Amino acid sequence: MTYKHSTALGVLLAAALITIVLSTSGAQPAELPRVMPSFNQAYTVGPDAWGRAPLGTGACPDQIATTGCLVSAFACVLAYYGITVEVPAIDSWTGRSEVGMNPGVLNDWLRTHNGYGQCSEDPAGNCCLEWEYLPEGVEVTFHTNHSDDGVSSVAAVVIDHALREGHPIIAGVHWGLTCRGGLPQNEDCHWVVLTEKVGGTYAIVDPYNPRGTSSSGVRTTLAAGVKGSYVIDRFVVVTPAAPKPAPVVSAPVVAKKPSEPAAPGAVASVLVLLTAIAVIVVAVFATEAHR
Repeated sequence: MTYKHSTALGVLLAAALITIVLSTSGAQPAELPRVMPSFNQAYTVGPDAWGRAPLGTGACPDQIATTGCLVSAFACVLAYYGITVEVPAIDSWTGRSEVGMNPGVLNDWLRTHNGYGQCSEDPAGNCCLEWEYLPEGVEVTFHTNHSDDGVSSVAAVVIDHALREGHPIIAGVHWGLTCRGGLPQNEDCHWVVLTEKVGGTYAIVDPYNPRGTSSSGVRTTLAAGVKGSYVIDRFVVVTPAAPKPAPVVSAPVVAKKPSEPAAPGAVASVLVLLTAIAVIVVAVFATEAHR
């Protein structure tokens, strides 16, 4: 093969390789395969408006409407995966037994399943989510966005891959030097759900909707969050939990019964039958030979 031909072949192979890489990565949209359910933490006017429900345990002074963004975001994602919980009437803030998934039901379930603990910024009570006590059915992995100007290239790779796999992202964000009621907190001030990459930003479900009559959050983008232009701090990839292996049950060992030797009488009968058949065959051949 000449140098010219080999060079042309190399160019074709390189182009093919680039095409394959693009078709399997960047060319695929980074988006969830179905619509993310949406809940408003500030739903305070309406039937069973969960925004008025007390959040946390141990005399936590908060309500879902004020600090329930993370619980509301998780309610969206759990509903996306079709996960529901059951709360008996005695543990429900409504006074009725509940089965389903929304911020109020999830909050009641967490309150009776060790789902809240203390945080350094909380003045009293147990107001912070204990991640390891989420309902069964999902697993979480934690990541950090090391950028104050947007989403770092490393974080973008993780987020885009998760969305292509159909796994939502719950992200802690900030939108200014300080946030959350003026407290000196500058990260994870609010939590949102990432659902799709849109140009240089991401589409989100913002669980804070100032319209207290609406039970739904706001579908917007990080660049146009309800509270401002959001910058991601921590983010959590939420995936379906791996199925638990079925317990191994040892089957009882059954001893194989040894084959019994044939009875002497049966062996003798077979020999007699074979001998008779042989005699008949010989006789037939002899008769044919004398004709």
